[in-house]
Amino acid sequence: MKYLRIPFLLILVSAVWIGKADSDKPITSASNTQKYSSKDLAEVAWVDSTLNLMTDEQKIGQLFMIPVEGKENAEQDKNVRNLIEKYAVGGLIFMKGEPVMQVSQVNRYQTASRIPLLVAQDAEWGVSMRLENALKFPKNMTLGAIQDDSLLYQMGAMMAQQCRRVGVEVNFAPVVDINNNAANPVINDRSFGENKYNVARKGMMISKGMSDNLVLPCAKHFPGHGDTGTDSHLDLPMIPHSRARMDTMELYPFMRLRDAGIGGMMVAHLSVPSLDATANLPSTLSPKIVQGILRDEMSYEGLIFTDAMNMKGVLKYYPVGDAELRAFKAGIDVLLMSTDVAKAVTTLKNALNSGEITKVQLEEKVRRILQSKYRLGLTKVPYASPYNLWEDLNSESAKFLKKKLYEAAVTLAKNDNNLVPLRNLEAMNIAYLQIGGNSGSTFERTLQKYANVRPYYLKSGFTATDMNAALASLKSYNTVIIGVFGLSKKISDNFGINASTSSISRSLTEQGKSTILSVFGSPYALKNFGAETAVLMGYEEDADAQQAVASAIFGGLTVNGKLPVTASPQFKEGQGFVIPEIIRFGFSLPEEQGMKSASLNKIDSIVNSYIRMRAIPGAAVAVMKGKHIVYEKGFGKMDYGIASDSIDPLNAMYDIASMTKTTATIASSMRLYEQGILNLDATVGEYIPEFQGTNKSSITVRELMQHTAGLKAWIPFYKETFADKAQTQLRKDIYSNTYSTDYNIEVAPQLYMNQQYLETMWNEIKYSEMGTRGRMVYSDLSMIILAKIIQNITGSNIEDYACDNFYTSMGMNNTMFNPGKKGYAYRCVPTEIDDNWRHCVVQGYVHDYASAMFGGVSGHAGLFSNVYDLCKMYGMIKNGGTYGGRYYFSPETVSYFTRKQIAGSRRGLGWDKPNSDPDKPDPASPKASDDTYGHTGFTGTCVWVDPKYDIVFIFLANRTYPDQNNKMFNKRAVRKIVMDKVYESMGIK
Repeated sequence: MKYLRIPFLLILVSAVWIGKADSDKPITSASNTQKYSSKDLAEVAWVDSTLNLMTDEQKIGQLFMIPVEGKENAEQDKNVRNLIEKYAVGGLIFMKGEPVMQVSQVNRYQTASRIPLLVAQDAEWGVSMRLENALKFPKNMTLGAIQDDSLLYQMGAMMAQQCRRVGVEVNFAPVVDINNNAANPVINDRSFGENKYNVARKGMMISKGMSDNLVLPCAKHFPGHGDTGTDSHLDLPMIPHSRARMDTMELYPFMRLRDAGIGGMMVAHLSVPSLDATANLPSTLSPKIVQGILRDEMSYEGLIFTDAMNMKGVLKYYPVGDAELRAFKAGIDVLLMSTDVAKAVTTLKNALNSGEITKVQLEEKVRRILQSKYRLGLTKVPYASPYNLWEDLNSESAKFLKKKLYEAAVTLAKNDNNLVPLRNLEAMNIAYLQIGGNSGSTFERTLQKYANVRPYYLKSGFTATDMNAALASLKSYNTVIIGVFGLSKKISDNFGINASTSSISRSLTEQGKSTILSVFGSPYALKNFGAETAVLMGYEEDADAQQAVASAIFGGLTVNGKLPVTASPQFKEGQGFVIPEIIRFGFSLPEEQGMKSASLNKIDSIVNSYIRMRAIPGAAVAVMKGKHIVYEKGFGKMDYGIASDSIDPLNAMYDIASMTKTTATIASSMRLYEQGILNLDATVGEYIPEFQGTNKSSITVRELMQHTAGLKAWIPFYKETFADKAQTQLRKDIYSNTYSTDYNIEVAPQLYMNQQYLETMWNEIKYSEMGTRGRMVYSDLSMIILAKIIQNITGSNIEDYACDNFYTSMGMNNTMFNPGKKGYAYRCVPTEIDDNWRHCVVQGYVHDYASAMFGGVSGHAGLFSNVYDLCKMYGMIKNGGTYGGRYYFSPETVSYFTRKQIAGSRRGLGWDKPNSDPDKPDPASPKASDDTYGHTGFTGTCVWVDPKYDIVFIFLANRTYPDQNNKMFNKRAVRKIVMDKVYESMGIK
């Protein structure tokens, strides 16, 4: 069946407007007006012609909106079709289901209906409230903490787009009940909170976002369902307040939304004696409340919906048929989810025939319904495409908005001594105690990206014995972050907090520890806490909320959320401390930083393709834009999946090879230079007395950094330690399989070098032949010598100096030399199966042979790290030498060291740079700016900082495993190809 045909003359009048919504007119009131524009005339023409062709029974049918489950059900399909065809029901409300199935049903039923159907859904936090596989936005209580109300407009707009995408034109949202009763079992976190002004503002913004995007918003639950402990699904709640109180509190948001012109309002099943004293009469059925207050006193002109007519709040006292008739007479336009449409239609028809209700009343309601349908673009059969539905409901823009909402909601409810954000990490021994939920949470993983945070777990409802054991385990820590999960919104459950949870939190604080409580649940749960040093609210367990709170703790997120409700005298509505600036890296989606996820996501297929070609076993890639990590992914297995316990690439420690030069040696040199301790024009002989009188005595520090000292590229020390020309046996005077006082340099597990051989190696360096000074020859020897200079100046080797001055204070706990010797080999990716010299799988021990012989600590190689630690170091350098609120060196020092130094060389002071000569190999993407600086590593690593585009690009891999002679990785320029996608994501050609 098709739509009713419109007379030809009317088609001529309204042809321009048929099939198109009136985009210039908000979807608000649907009443008649005295003056009409041409668009108004088109609307009137369509409404009148449609109405005039209806029978009385069809007009009555337009008042009904019937429920549909979004799933295949032959019996349901038969019943829905029958109600559409027999009674011309006006609309559908879709319940739980699956998006593609819902779209199919909407299309089928719209096509079957003679009059366009108004399709609705409860989508208070997006269509995910009812549909599977759709992005979930925060609930209203979370939104109530947000101070930037423009974000709610954006959410309303995005929800509208989602609704229209699945064939929905009416969203039964927003909930504008003021939740000033912590015991409320049904509104609770569906409310924006207890502040009427906040509730009204947010309700208006989210409504405008929907109406501006062709979805009719419906505010609920009039006259206010917030202050009750009864669920109207189960009984008839009673609101005991005076009329004066109702006017100034509960009705306030509805009046503001009326002023804003909201298109729909839903009336709740409530007993409100101050508004209508009739015993057991739900407000839905009350003429005094619906017609008297909403229509007459408030002059509301939009559509008025009942709450579901299958709820006990109405059916307990009024049977089907009688309830619908009373609702009609009370002033309701749309009857939602009647349990027996046929009986209700018959009752209304009999009332019409008897004169109990009039045709004028009926047509006034139907006219409002048809006007809304016209304004929503339903003058032709709407069609929702099932193609790309999942992608559209989970778009990058929607993910970005969702993330921003959870971040904006984070509330720092208490912050004694300005503990948050954490600053002096070197003075902190941090533990994380999770209560409830599952281990390995996003919260835990994010905390560990910032610092060395040791996790501990307790199940919800843990015993006193469990608590005492946990307290004993946490005794040595001076800072404890507590994450509380698995909470409830029910006051009967004490919001999911048991006495032991409150007790352990209080005990840790009483022990003198700095405690940071992070609650992922109802803000009412805060009534159980207060002794802690700092308290943060994440409100929900969503991964974005967890990441946001963890980032806030370490200063990777600005914070200005406010509590939307009062939990206790200590935690009051409107309370919240502000963190105004970011001091460490945060996490963002590419779109937030002006980049495109689609381009960055191409990195996935590129890296995976080279893994399949066995160019690399796996990799980890991170991209920073500004102060935010916008891309972080791990790929493959670090050993081609040979080992069953293969490491997670993203969190693994990699041998970064020559990136050691910039991450340790040059960074340390920059700090010493700025402090006036290191003179770049002083000579090697001045800093290393034993080099005086050699051909290297007059080499300057600057020449070492520029690789223009004339030094050899490298010296293969290890080759001289074989006992035979075939290189099958090691010299026993140099190596031992047993540790001893003399054989104490561990070059591999159970392989120790005689410490006296170090002197031989240094002599080889001192007396090695020189090339032409002034000509750039990249040399490992220059950084080995520079590290020796740093040690002579400071009294600390390069490892200790870098740790003391950078790594520890920056939380770079995954950055170290010799992790295998420190018990961390299991966290390191293997770099080679060495069948020649060490005869082992090299894992946790430096791959570079010379560095291994120097004990794994050298200026040119030996450092291990992961992508997050490198983001800290290179983000600090890019951002002018500060991180975590701490100064390391100035922007001028960064600029001085990272610019090109001499003609004919692309290099800075220790830094590599792009090659501006197109005829020469370029280590970076050709799209990189001339200001770019960084370094590559032999094992398959690189870091590039491009200050022009404000990016850091980090690529870590172990292309040398199992054989360093695998040339495919370098030949195919994998790092450059991947780096290209970063620039492509910024629109740089």
